[in-house]
Amino acid sequence: MSSALISLQLNLQQGNLILEALAERPFKLVFELIGMLNQQAAMQLPPESEADSIIQFELSATQLRIVIEALGDLPYNRVHQLLAQLHQQLANMSRSTRGDA
Repeated sequence: MSSALISLQLNLQQGNLILEALAERPFKLVFELIGMLNQQAAMQLPPESEADSIIQFELSATQLRIVIEALGDLPYNRVHQLLAQLHQQLANMSRSTRGDA
């Protein structure tokens, strides 16, 4: 797979849900990813950010796979909307790279 980064737009609440899911994973597998996500959020958000503030995260395909797997371990009713949004963003990216958009 290519080393291209995948750009996802999430609100602060969704980002926090991802961090919560990753925190349930073995630390040695996710500590770099958690640090990178926190750094990206901190660079984009003012100190008093609202829950609906949008953050653009840049992830590798491997990192995205880890995020999705971690979300899959949380209860469905907590993550189904976030997973649907991630799926839609990825589908839109796929269509635009094929020239179908």
